[in-house]
Amino acid sequence: MSRLVSRDPFARQELHVKRVHDPAVTCTWCGGIRMTAPSGVNWLYQFWVETDGGRKYIDTNLFCSRECRKNYFG
Repeated sequence: MSRLVSRDPFARQELHVKRVHDPAVTCTWCGGIRMTAPSGVNWLYQFWVETDGGRKYIDTNLFCSRECRKNYFG
């Protein structure tokens, strides 16, 4: 299941995210990993950008937060 994170009306694009459970890697920027409290399942976020023209650009890296993704891409 994915969700809309933000929309940039001037660039006419949206940032979407979904959780990836039990990833084989850590956060690309900080090296961290997220964990659910009761069951202890590891997860990270996978982001992608969708344009109003229907194109989809998927980030190949996984991040623990939106801030880490922002720092990675500057």
